[in-house]
Amino acid sequence: MPKLWFQAETARDLLLPLVCPSCLAAGVRPLPVPTLGPEPLAASEAYYCDRCADHLERARTVRAARWAGSALVGIGVATTSALTLGGSRLGLQLCLTLLAALVPLLLAGAFQTPTQPALYQTPATSGLQRWIARERGFLEALGVSPLAATPPGSPRFWQRELAPLLVALAWLGGLHWLGRTELRVIHAGDSDAIVLLDRRRQRSIGPTRTEHPHAARAIGTLAGRRVLGLVSERGEVLAEITATLFPGRDYVFGTLPEGSCLFVERQEYGQEGEAHEFIALEGSGPLWELPVNIDVWFSPLRERSALPTRGGVRAALRLRACP
Repeated sequence: MPKLWFQAETARDLLLPLVCPSCLAAGVRPLPVPTLGPEPLAASEAYYCDRCADHLERARTVRAARWAGSALVGIGVATTSALTLGGSRLGLQLCLTLLAALVPLLLAGAFQTPTQPALYQTPATSGLQRWIARERGFLEALGVSPLAATPPGSPRFWQRELAPLLVALAWLGGLHWLGRTELRVIHAGDSDAIVLLDRRRQRSIGPTRTEHPHAARAIGTLAGRRVLGLVSERGEVLAEITATLFPGRDYVFGTLPEGSCLFVERQEYGQEGEAHEFIALEGSGPLWELPVNIDVWFSPLRERSALPTRGGVRAALRLRACP
């Protein structure tokens, strides 16, 4: 059964005595009195003895370490799950992150005795201040007759305890938001093929024989070490590679029609822009990293005179006959 606390009302400008609210010994170290309730109150200080003040400050340090440890564990699990699972199984990544951040808090709550201040303040009627104390003798030292009260809960308890979970979830969201890379998959063949990412099925794509705007399928994934695969519906491996994908970059993966190569078409626009060039992508595949941001995929750029603009540069990825 929780220990009974006590409450009393005094004038708001009353100075607290030099008595420790926890053990009623001589108070020598001022500590702020926490407030219960949303209404802000004027700052008040209670004088604790050295032993009780050290106990409260040690408990505060332990709580901060527990929260930091919980957040770090959650961040570690979020990073591991994101790098391992990539952009798939987001529900599982979310559950693992929440569980990892929650376990240290649950263990600490099960094996540690909570420590809280022995005195709280809360607003009362106009011109009065209500004090809630663990020791009856402290309120009697104020010259008032205390009444029994229920033990107060820790103010903003849930906000503080949920902070590590929110930090871990924000980290997971940041990984998926900032650590994404764009992968375009192209397949040259006679039938559909299946795209594998880290040996897990992503989607099916149709064959491509000529250049058209839908020649490749876009797949978003997290950057990192990835195993990319392309297999036929009969299970034959058409292309496979293990490579490191970097965030914010575009890649093309797959097989090209016979006699075709990938080019980056670059066109300058405006009064002073006249350059128009085709840059062949090096390598024989099955993975190509694009050197620039692509504006148009597998379609020619508009002619310079047909685009009313003051200037700028646009780039397109083209599928053309090899030189």
